[in-house]
Order: sequence, then C-alpha cells, then structure tokens
Amino acid sequence: MRTKGKWMRKYTRFVAAIGALILGVGGVVGTAAPASAAGCTTYYVSSTTGSDTNDGCSTVTPWKSLTNVNATTYAAGQQILFAKGGSWTGTLAPQGSGSSSNPVVISSYGTGATPIIAGGGAAAAVSLLDQHDWTIQNLEITNTAVPLAYRAGIHVGNNAGILHGIHVLNDNIHDISGTWNNTDPQPLDTSAIAFELMGSNTTSGWDDILIEGNTLFKTDAGGIYLGSKQPSHDKSTSNVVIQNNTIRSSGGNSIVCVYCNSPLVQYNVSTDSGYRFSGAAMWSGQTTNGVWQYNEVARNWRAYVDGEAFDIDNNDSGTILQYNYSHDNPWGFMMFCCSATFGAGGTSTVRYNISQNDGASGANFGILNGLVPGAVAQIYNNTIYMPAGNNGNITSGTPASGASAVFTNNIIYNLGTGGYSTTRTTWNHNLMYGNHPSSEPADAAKVTSDPQFLAPGGGGDGRSSAAAYQLRSGSPALGTGQLVSGNGGLDYFGNPVSSSTAPNIGAYNGPGLAAPAPAAGGFWRFDTGTGTAALDASGHNNPGTLQPGATWTTGKMGPSALSLTGSSNSFVDVPSTAIDTSASYTVQAWVKPGSLSGNQTYASVDGNVVSPFYLQLSGGKFAFTERSADSTSSTYTQAVGPAPTVGPWYNLMGVYDSTAHTIKLYVNGVLQATTPYTSAWKATGHTTIGRGKWNGAQVDFANATIDDVRMIPGALTDREAFAIGSGASAYYPLNENGGSVISDTTGYTTPGWLAGNATWGSGKSGASGLSLDGSKGTFGATPATPVDTSASFTVDTWVKLNSTTGFQTFVSSYAVNSSPFYLQLAGGKFSFTTRPADSTSGTSSTVTSTVVPTTATWYHVLGSFDASAGTISLYVNGTLQGSTGAASVFRSSAAIALGSAVWARTPGDFVNGTIDEVHFYNRTLSPSEIATLATP
Repeated sequence: MRTKGKWMRKYTRFVAAIGALILGVGGVVGTAAPASAAGCTTYYVSSTTGSDTNDGCSTVTPWKSLTNVNATTYAAGQQILFAKGGSWTGTLAPQGSGSSSNPVVISSYGTGATPIIAGGGAAAAVSLLDQHDWTIQNLEITNTAVPLAYRAGIHVGNNAGILHGIHVLNDNIHDISGTWNNTDPQPLDTSAIAFELMGSNTTSGWDDILIEGNTLFKTDAGGIYLGSKQPSHDKSTSNVVIQNNTIRSSGGNSIVCVYCNSPLVQYNVSTDSGYRFSGAAMWSGQTTNGVWQYNEVARNWRAYVDGEAFDIDNNDSGTILQYNYSHDNPWGFMMFCCSATFGAGGTSTVRYNISQNDGASGANFGILNGLVPGAVAQIYNNTIYMPAGNNGNITSGTPASGASAVFTNNIIYNLGTGGYSTTRTTWNHNLMYGNHPSSEPADAAKVTSDPQFLAPGGGGDGRSSAAAYQLRSGSPALGTGQLVSGNGGLDYFGNPVSSSTAPNIGAYNGPGLAAPAPAAGGFWRFDTGTGTAALDASGHNNPGTLQPGATWTTGKMGPSALSLTGSSNSFVDVPSTAIDTSASYTVQAWVKPGSLSGNQTYASVDGNVVSPFYLQLSGGKFAFTERSADSTSSTYTQAVGPAPTVGPWYNLMGVYDSTAHTIKLYVNGVLQATTPYTSAWKATGHTTIGRGKWNGAQVDFANATIDDVRMIPGALTDREAFAIGSGASAYYPLNENGGSVISDTTGYTTPGWLAGNATWGSGKSGASGLSLDGSKGTFGATPATPVDTSASFTVDTWVKLNSTTGFQTFVSSYAVNSSPFYLQLAGGKFSFTTRPADSTSGTSSTVTSTVVPTTATWYHVLGSFDASAGTISLYVNGTLQGSTGAASVFRSSAAIALGSAVWARTPGDFVNGTIDEVHFYNRTLSPSEIATLATP
C-alpha cells in the first residue's frame, strides 16, 4: 500500500491528534491528576457496577470509565482488567511502562462477552505513546464513525529510541472506520494494529514485538502495520513475531513489516481483503532476513495497485518466503516490487509454496523487474496450479541488468493460455504441464508429463486442503528434481528434504500416494491436444484415455477436441462410473457429425449387458435414449430431436429428472422433447465417449468430432441448459442463497466470491440474487474475464435498483486504469460503454437507453460488441435501445466485478440494488437468443 518510487508525503503528526483526543474525548483526563507509581497490583474496571470514586483495586470496588484508567501511570507487573460484558467509548490511553520481565497487562475478568473498547471515531481506540513492555489482550476493539477519517484500532507510537516488549494477543478488532490517501506512504495511523516510528528519529525502533492470535475484520485502511512514513530509516526493529492471526476484509494490506530486522511472520490467514484500498496482502520493505511461512492468503484484491498475496519489496534482502498457501488471488501469488532502482536486493528465497488459481489478472510471479542489480531470486520447489479459464502469466517483468531469477524444481500446471517472461531468468528441472505457450522457457531437464496430483484444483480454504497437491504413485515428479544447496530441510507438508538425494519436483517431497476414489461428475474438455490422456476438469477424478483410433483436432470451446472415425478402436474410455444413473443426472456434449449413418453414441456408461442411456444419433436424428433394465429385452424410451447435417457443431444435452420422472433432450440449449420415464437403474461400468454397449459388446461407434463432454449429478434447469447449450463462456445464476461463493454453471471459469457487504436477496429467478448496498468495496468478484473483450462479445444481467442516482455498473471487467466495458446506470438511464484503450483519456463509445428505470423494478440489460461491424448495442428487456460505432475495445483478461467498475485505477460505480442471472458470450447473439435471456 504505497506509491511506486517514493514513500513521501507531508508528515501528519499523530502525537498531536492523540494528545487532543486524550484531553477532549469523553473527559478522558482532567478530573484527576495522574497517579504515579499506583498502589494496586491489579485495577478493575466495570462499566455496569463501577464508580470513578472507587479505588479500582478489587472486583467489588472497580472504576467505571476510562477517566481514571488514563489518568494513572502504571509500573512493572501491574494489570488493568476490564469486566466482561462491559463497553467503553473513547480512547484507552494508559500511562507508564513495565519491564522486560514484568509487563503491564491489559486484559479482562469475569464471565460473559469480551469487553469492548469502542473508539467512537477517535484517532485510536487504544493508544500507547513512547511506552514499553505492555501486553494488550482479550479485548474487543472497534472504532466506527462517519465520515471516514484516519483512525486506528490499536496505535503504538515511538519517538523515543528503542522500545521493548509490546505484545498484542487474542484481541478481536473489527469495524475500524479508517481511510487512506494513495499518495500517503503508509496507513500507519489508520489500521487495526499500527506500530508507527514517528517524528524525525531515524534510529528508533522496537525490540520484542509479539502480535498473536488476533482476529481482524473490516479494518480500514489496513490490518497489521509496523513501520514509518519516513523515506529513510534505520532497520532498528527486531525480534518481531506476527503469528496465528486471522484477518478478513482488511480494506488494504493485511500484514506489513517495514524497517524490520529478521521478522518472523507465520501461521496467519488473510482472506477477502484489499477491496477498499490497495496493496499486497503480506509484504515487507526495507527489511532484512524476514521469514514469512505457513501463511494462507485467499481472494486478495487490488483497489489501486499491487493485489498479490505476497510482496518482497524495496530494499529487502535475505527474505525467505516458504510453506505458504495462496489461492484465488487474481493479481498473483507474489511479486518483487518495484523497479530496477527501487526493489529487492541481496538473495530472496521462494520455496515450498503452493499456489492454486492465482494470477488470472496478472502473473503468479509478478514484477520480476523489482530485482535490482546484483539481486538473485532463488525460486524452487513451488507448486503452481492454474485451471482452465485462468489465462494469467506465470512470470512477468525482467530483472535489472546484473540481477537474476533462478527457477528450479517447480511444478507449473498450466491449463490457461498465459505465458512467461524469461529474460535474465534460469530454469532447471521444472515440470511444466498442460498448455505450452510459445514463451515457455527452455529447460534442458524439463518434465512435461502429468505430475499426477491427488486432486488438481481440489484445494479450498485452509492450509491442510493443499494436500490435494501431494503426488500419486508413479508421478514423474518423484525423485527427479535437482539438489539445491541450503534447501531448508523440509517440504510444505513437513516431509524431510535430503541434502544429498535428489528431491521431488514441487512442494511435496514425500512418497507417492494412492489415487483418491472417483466421485460423481465429470467434465472432459479435451484441451491438452497431445498424448492420450483425457483430463477430468471437474475435479472428481474421472480421467479417461484416448484409444488408438482417437486423435486430436481443432475444438469448439477450446483449442482442441476429440476426433473419432467410427472405427471400433476410436473412442475414449473412462475406467470409472462418472454418474449414478438411477438418480437425476445430466449428460452433455458438443458434437460435429462426420456422417449420419447408423446409430452413433456420443456419450454413455456401460452396464453389464447394455448401456442405461445413449446420447446419440439414432435413425438420422439426435436422441436421448434410456433402457428400462440391463437386458437386451428391456424396453427403451426416447426423447427425439431434429435431424442434423454434417459440418455444423451441435450442443446435445440429455437430462433425467428422478423427481419429475422425465427425460429431456436439448439441442443448442433449446428443449426438443420431454418424455415420461420411470425405469432408471444403476450401471456400474466404464464411462465412454464415442460408443455404447449392447448385448455385452461395444457398439455405436461415433464418426464425429466431440468436445466438452459433461456428466453432472442432478438435473439442470431450462435456463442452465440454455446457457451451456448456446455456448455461454460463463453463466452465474446467483442462486447460492448462502455462503460466499459465486459459481459458474458452465464450468469454464473458477468460482467467484462476495466482497464487502454483498449478500443474498430475492432474485429475478431461482433461489436468490446478489444483493448490494452501494458501499465502497461491495460487489461480486470473479478471478478472470470469461470473454475476449477485443473480439465480439455479449454480457447481460437482470437488475433491480434501490436508487437511480449516480453511476452504478452492473457488470464490468477490470484492467489497470479503466474497465474495457461498463454495463451500467449513468445519468438515470441504462447504458453500455466501451473503451478503446486502458486509459482514462481517449474517446469512449456509449449507447444509452430510452427506458428510464425506476426503483424496485426488474430490468434485463444486455450489451454487445460486434467486432466485425465495429458497433456496440444495448438492449433493455429484449428491445434494442440503439447501436453506435465502436472501432475497437481493448483486451483485458483481468477480474470481473458484478456491481462495480474501475476508473483511474480505483474501483467505483458501486451498485445499490440486486443483480441476477449474469451471462457472458464470446459472440453476438441472435434476436431470439436475446429474447430467451430477457424472458423471466
């Protein structure tokens, strides 16, 4: 959270603010002279039974307010205990100091809820200034007020040299109504826990800082900060331990240590932060020999710059980043900030970390140009998993001349299309699997086979869930790495790493493990384009194998597809039963017929004698066929569709609904037939793509190109079938009605999440919609744009507004300076705006509706860009509002926001209303398709 290049701004003296606060807020001081060398060992404070005329020395004679607490000077070994169930408003600012062996302790007593110190808009809720040896523990701390201003939860100021022994333990700090100006170097006086080196004393610092076990929620502008606003300062702060803290919805950065010497930052969890201000989640600057380990960062955002999970920043040296789990951070796993003249020096070590679905809006290893001359980054034995739809880069930027980044023994599992920046980098013994962009670095010992993770993409919240990235028996990563000197001795999971035997590649160094059992569901995208493996993108462990007669060709929904000839060895075999055919299920495939003769089964499951269903060509027509029993004498039931032709692509979907006792067939998302069916039975054989089974034999071999086959437990709805069948690149029904996840029914993008105050409310259709209150940082977020905004695309949503004032953007894609498109309310009307470049200058193109929306009314709003015609169009409730010229739209693959946009690097245009049913298409739509989307 800083400006790039200099940490400079006019210094605002926090001392004066605290002094005025102590003298003027709630009569904190002024009724009594400070008591020096106070006589009680323990002081008790109760807001319900206390009195300020009491001596405060027992639970039966407690003080009542903060007045006497703040007017007393405390000494070594004394305690200030606040009664549980109590609440105090104003600043807690006790005087005095403890000793290194006997700190002054602030804590709680009694039973009931944790005592609350509510700052009530003060400069800080708890303040220590030039004091040492204090422990602040077991409190609930808030500091709310309107408007936002520079405010802290706990502020510890130092203008007096080296101060010892400040411990902040097990506090619950939330709802800090702070703010921050991007031009200010650090939000050191406007964060939840702020340690500020103040004034002009460049040699001041702390010794023995412990920040442990705290819970932070909705703290602005930051979480935990140690540092100074001065551009140059001695690295005098030492013996810093920040551990076991849980931070959620920090407005900007979560943990920062600046001007620190050998800090240890470990076992912290930061989630859903960075939405209101800016910065990497965890970072250090001007720091030596920091160790950041066993931390988890998830869903960090960028409200101005940065946004990565971790950052090794300016004038850092000797930093070790290890054993961390990073996931779903659109701007990347880590970066080196910031340039050849302002960046990390010495040797940085990045090892044994696991990253899942990071970097979709940037790069996993970002801003390598933040390595200054002479710097070396040793990046080894990390595991990076980038799922399909995450098209971010693996590396970006170029180290300065004389600097280098060395990548050794890393697994890079890349199902996206992003590439590498390789200048002044070295690559040794890495495993690179999935898509292979042209920029992929040469590595003489490179491995390109499937690393055989236990469950690729299977990580969730919690470091233990990264067990999905342990290796199966037979993995080509087992024992094939290169020895690295000084390798740390342990892997991510605590397994030993030998100093003499070749290690595994990746973050796991244990033995190969047994594969997990398959689960119901499968999604075979056929996008590898080489080899014989048909990966299961559903995460349910149902991979298949291309048989000798099956080959690769150009795909419909991705780079490649399955080419089948109709011969008896031309199909894909999946040696597991992907769905329970006795329960509701959906089977779907994109098919381009090569011939129309005979029966051709595109997807099925084997019974002992026959298949329970056939998604097929039958009698020259598409059909979804069910058999009543595992016997050739069983009866069959069909839902029959149209007769296809050779050449075009068709989307076929069969649905069995065990509750309605029906089967349905959809073609290109349009329902063709619904037929009663009551005789479902459970098959237990192999899943097949390109053939069926009859009389115990393999039959009905398909002569076709097949892409994106799915088998889904459960019956999809008509709207879900339309979205998938019409080729939507993403469809967010927003029907979760609970939790914080936003799912894409198509499976082409990874799930999104709720940010800020976003919640669930009544939707236009289905179980719910996304309810937004218009506040800063409140929207729905997804990690990557599911359309190419430089080519033709369409985006739509249903929206019901609570207010029709100001700019409110319903759907947009992020970039650095602006969004490429804004589907929004502007000037009291709906509009669709596109921009030709990622800049706030230049001419945008806008179409405005003739419809003037009112509150509490649902509207369907759709915008499209036709790249070939050079036009954009806006539809409201299925009716064209107008079109205008738009020669181009700039391309952004960055994150999507449902309920906001970015302008001048800053999120804004927050929606006050409800959004439902969001679709994306990589094409323009026909009038009938638009009418379907606009039909409730």
